Amino acid sequence: MEIVGQEHLLGEGKPLRRFLEKGSCPSFVIYGPPGVGKTTYLEILSERLDGEVHHVSASTTSIRDIRKIVERAMQLCRYGKMVYLLLDEIHAIKRNDQRIFLEPLEKGCLRLVATTTEPPSRYVIPPLLSRMRVYRFRKLSEDEIVQILKEKSDLDEEILRAIAASSDGDARKALSTLREVMEGGEIEEKEVFTLKEHYDLISAFIKSVRGSDPDAAVYYLARLLELGEDPRFIARRLVILASEDVGLADPNALQIAVAAAQAVEIVGMPEAEINLAHATIYLSLAPKSNSSYRALKRAKKVASKPARVPHHLRNVPGSGYRNPHDFGGWVEQRYLPEGIEGPFYVPSERDRMGWRDRDAVRRALHEEDNRGDKRED
Repeated sequence: MEIVGQEHLLGEGKPLRRFLEKGSCPSFVIYGPPGVGKTTYLEILSERLDGEVHHVSASTTSIRDIRKIVERAMQLCRYGKMVYLLLDEIHAIKRNDQRIFLEPLEKGCLRLVATTTEPPSRYVIPPLLSRMRVYRFRKLSEDEIVQILKEKSDLDEEILRAIAASSDGDARKALSTLREVMEGGEIEEKEVFTLKEHYDLISAFIKSVRGSDPDAAVYYLARLLELGEDPRFIARRLVILASEDVGLADPNALQIAVAAAQAVEIVGMPEAEINLAHATIYLSLAPKSNSSYRALKRAKKVASKPARVPHHLRNVPGSGYRNPHDFGGWVEQRYLPEGIEGPFYVPSERDRMGWRDRDAVRRALHEEDNRGDKRED
């Protein structure tokens, strides 16, 4: 059993790999979308840990049974024996019930390793989350899913790649589609065409919105809905596009996309199709800027090499930090670490922000401050 992907956590010298090699680990949460290897990691970890291990799912195990594991951990603690609770879907446990973990974690009697597809800050109570680290699993790439599928089938790579493209980074979904295809016996050409068409339609949909063609965008939206595409997948793509392609050119775009995604959950189909059409057309008509996307890519390249935070920005008394509010809204001081140079954010002509020309903004702030001083005189 192995995990494909997640090199940022499982590569040589990375934390989750070290836990496997050491046979011990602290309490932590793995957060990420479905089908990216969270449960598989817990299964591998359960075989490597030195201690008593319980691997259960919060969605299928009663809180009463989970409480028994916690009580056993408290008992064995007296004899110096460590108990590990590997808990899938911790978000399924009610917030009040999560308090049962606090005492055993505080006393060091229990190590809790949990997984969730939901943001831990919203679904795990703060006292518990403060006692756990959080590691995020990323969505799998198309190549990574193809690699997984090749281990299960010798089908033509064109078919496997079509399955991977339609899975939205979810290996479990890809494997389910693979089983459906293989159970049909001989692979028919129309099945491959359907899978490829799905990928092509998604691609055309996104590119039409990015290209500001509302007619083409809503046409491909209709095609996707007719084929039975999951509306939540479409909504997620629109939310991503709102920041990646519209971005600061229209800050309202993200709100519209998120509202459409929420409407899909609240209203349901088929009525939510109208919400998706609303968001699709709005994003198509919106001005486009990918300055935020490009800024993050530039910053991530540099951020991979750690650098010390400047002393005056650290969370220590008397650091020398100068609060901009005490200087009219802006004050000259360095925020980037020594040796790290920008710019990372390069404004687009379409960005609707007051920081297009930072020097101009600073001059305006100083001029306003000077006018205020003269009035006081």
